[in-house]
Amino acid sequence: MAFHFVSPRKNALVYIVKIITGSVMLWFGLHALGVADPYWAMISLIIVTEPDVKIAKANFNARLINTISGSMAAGLALIVFGTGLFSILTALTVAMLVAMLLESYPSNWRLGPATVVIVMSAAASGSELRQELHFGLLRVGEVLAGSAVALLQSLAYSYMLKRFAPSS
Repeated sequence: MAFHFVSPRKNALVYIVKIITGSVMLWFGLHALGVADPYWAMISLIIVTEPDVKIAKANFNARLINTISGSMAAGLALIVFGTGLFSILTALTVAMLVAMLLESYPSNWRLGPATVVIVMSAAASGSELRQELHFGLLRVGEVLAGSAVALLQSLAYSYMLKRFAPSS
């Protein structure tokens, strides 16, 4: 019995191996650093992972720009308004305005507002501003760690292909 509607995509095995190995590295590496549940690092790894180094670098740069933009908007809103719906909506508005008004902003601009929610949800666990900012920054660190692992894996994969692939 043949399943004609099932066919693996190009690089399917590469994606699977990179995401699984990257997730294991992040899980145990961040656990060793005291991060209890590094889910956001794993999500960023998945977002940035690409077999092509050029695309992985572009994804990493976009993730970095959006993370900085979103975390700055969230941090400012936390300082001015504290936690809560109004604060989140204000930070979302700021992050979207930044993305929409800057000419060369990355096309996947939605990651900036998504970062606002990531940071603000972590900050909501705090009981005072200092703790809220600390939790938010820890979440930003997770996001950046996942993105960095994805980029480093792409560079290592590219190097291994050039070094060990049979020449034609």
